[in-house]
Amino acid sequence: MPDGHGVIEVTGDERGSLLLLAGDPVFLEASDGCGSVGWLAARAGIGGPGLGEVKYLTEWLSAPDLVPDPRTGQVEPPDPECLRPLLSLLAPGRYVMKAEVAPDHLRVVHPRALQVHGWYADEDLALVTTDAWPPRDHRAVRGYRDRIRAGGDLPALVALFPTAESPVGYLLDGHHKLAAYEQAQARPLVIRLTPQVPRPFRRDDLDRARTAFSEGAPRDQDDALGRVLSSMRAGAA
Repeated sequence: MPDGHGVIEVTGDERGSLLLLAGDPVFLEASDGCGSVGWLAARAGIGGPGLGEVKYLTEWLSAPDLVPDPRTGQVEPPDPECLRPLLSLLAPGRYVMKAEVAPDHLRVVHPRALQVHGWYADEDLALVTTDAWPPRDHRAVRGYRDRIRAGGDLPALVALFPTAESPVGYLLDGHHKLAAYEQAQARPLVIRLTPQVPRPFRRDDLDRARTAFSEGAPRDQDDALGRVLSSMRAGAA
């Protein structure tokens, strides 16, 4: 993506990452360093930029004609041109695209503004929502659910991961589809986007993240965020 607009960028690695929208830190996920593979996710204040720019792909993603291998769950990745409206919003650089059915143990994480959501990583994958959850268009959810149950063309989600090994990704598009998969008790089809070369944390981003996530947050949450951000800053470029 040599000409990406830089609206969406992810920095970090499999131990934690920061999602920036238009250069502003908006979402954070990381190990909390408290043992038992504890994890947390946080969201900046209400004033953070939204993801309305990403909604152009809904029609194609609702029926992308991607057929999973019945044995492996792997899918031949789609033509990148199909995702061009979304890819053009990413930070410039090379990305790896992979499509597959999600593992059996999937967690949906929805951090509310200025709140920290914690969990134990006892599942294979966690998706951090970036839009309203549960989604508000119940008719759309029912439509996807009925198609999934009928065995039709599977709708696809799009998630951005900091590295190929990361157990946590940011759901950029597909909140209604994910809710439909949950109602149908089916494993979702996920298109995974990952920077080919992971982007290290930048100190100035983490300094701004401390302010964005901590201002107005309860003290106990602020302490957890402080530990995580301090650890990230120690390894920042």
